Amino acid sequence: MSHDSAARLLEIDTLDPLSPASHLTLYGPCGSRTNSGLTRHRDLLPLCVERVGGLVTTSYARTAIDIARWHGYRHGLVAIDSVRRLGVPHSDLEAELDRMRCHPHIARARAALADSDAGSESVLETLGRELVASLGIGDAQTQFAVRIAGDRVVWCDIRVGCHLFECEGRLKLVPPERGGVASEPPEVVVWKQQGRRTDICAEGFGMSRIVWADCFEPGWERARDRLRKEYDVTTARFGREPAPHLLAFAEAHPRRTASRLWLPGVGTAA
Repeated sequence: MSHDSAARLLEIDTLDPLSPASHLTLYGPCGSRTNSGLTRHRDLLPLCVERVGGLVTTSYARTAIDIARWHGYRHGLVAIDSVRRLGVPHSDLEAELDRMRCHPHIARARAALADSDAGSESVLETLGRELVASLGIGDAQTQFAVRIAGDRVVWCDIRVGCHLFECEGRLKLVPPERGGVASEPPEVVVWKQQGRRTDICAEGFGMSRIVWADCFEPGWERARDRLRKEYDVTTARFGREPAPHLLAFAEAHPRRTASRLWLPGVGTAA
């Protein structure tokens, strides 16, 4: 199994494709054909694979690269961010690019890998980073640490200069039994978010909020205008770079995540 089918088994985050299909990659002269919702890809290259519940899939790295080639840059960016977040080394993805350098649409995958970031902790954070990058205001840093009142350390999703961008999805307001992650009532979650935002901005930052609708038309252009205005207000107030002690603190406090680490020869690797 490969492409979207492999991603589902490997629990790789993806965007929904325009034309859903199941995918198999078989040995043979290169080419792809879709019949009755099943796409068969052929490849003469040896494949790295994973075993999941008795099924064989293409590897994490190969699956993410294939999604980028098949579906395009944005789908690839989401998938590559996801596998990097799971622990797949950047070098593995580069190796797949090199092996597949003559495959169709490999430039899409190369661009997605170049712009990927293991610090994006959700699909929304990946899309939010893409939105921020479209503003042309500078390089975006993910998981920026800030010390706030009470000597608490919090990590902000995206930073450019003195401006922070927080990606806020509905899942934070929905309890687990309904598919969300909220452990408290919605009004408590929102109240705490507002207090967190106030404490962060008190340290010398401006902040913008990005939601799912901002990352797609018709909200994309409207969101770009708003974010640029909010960034300009922050720059006029605080300048273009945080104080040295803020940067030093963030550097000394990298985000520690509980994501599982993928290692060759460990677990289900085949």
